[in-house]
Amino acid sequence: MADPLLNEVRDEATRSLRERQLRDWDRIAGSVRDFSAAPSTLYYRRCEMALLERSLGDLRGKRILKLDLWNEAFNTRILAWMREQGAEVVGLDLSRVVAFRARKNARDERKAGDPRSNGQGPALLRADIRELPFATGSFDAVYTMGTIEHIDEYRQAISEVHRVLKPGGRAVIGVPHKWDLFLRPVMVWILDAFGQYLYAPEKAFSAGELRRDVERTGLRFVERTGILTLPGFLRMADLFFYTRGLPFYRLSPLFLAPFQYAETRWRWPGRFGYLLTVVADKP
Repeated sequence: MADPLLNEVRDEATRSLRERQLRDWDRIAGSVRDFSAAPSTLYYRRCEMALLERSLGDLRGKRILKLDLWNEAFNTRILAWMREQGAEVVGLDLSRVVAFRARKNARDERKAGDPRSNGQGPALLRADIRELPFATGSFDAVYTMGTIEHIDEYRQAISEVHRVLKPGGRAVIGVPHKWDLFLRPVMVWILDAFGQYLYAPEKAFSAGELRRDVERTGLRFVERTGILTLPGFLRMADLFFYTRGLPFYRLSPLFLAPFQYAETRWRWPGRFGYLLTVVADKP
């Protein structure tokens, strides 16, 4: 029989941890400048678009949930593209700062008459990916890229993805690749050791590990793929120069071009990208 006092202590410890995580991400987000127009971000966006087209097919009329709003706040604005394709989109993030920035960007798109806005805003919520505030079977698809690796309870988050998917729905789950061709996890480990990695903690996965975690929830494995087959230092250098207004970022397309050519021409390079991705269905 469970000890009520022990359960209460555990619950309080969990709440304390999550509040600390929230403060950390708010602090990080408050220090970040928008980099949606950086050359490497445009490359990232094209990779995401191609991945979603391959994995989800025609988006028109589909209800899609995206875990985290970092891309909408600072990065690829991929939800805007999904809306342009005719999807009904919902996005969420734990961070108050990230959610605020994402909503502001969506409002600015509508005010500017950006065709991606479709004249209406997306549903952008503050919520925890470990406890999704949606009924079972609410979505045709769930997309998460570079999110679940930042929490210890990532398996719980994948279980929630399974729960909110409709039968026959599809999940596209991306995480840092442990065996990235250009050894990005090693670079992250070194930066973190010196306190210079902004997004720590961050877990990297092998393809087998991610597949096992996905299948344990009841999702059916469909495909292993990935995106961003480029040296991680090129991405970091490009963002460093871009966010600081240094003109060196204008040279980034020259260095990115061969990687972008290979990744957009063929599918196999994605298997070696630094964002490993598993596509899975809910039976």
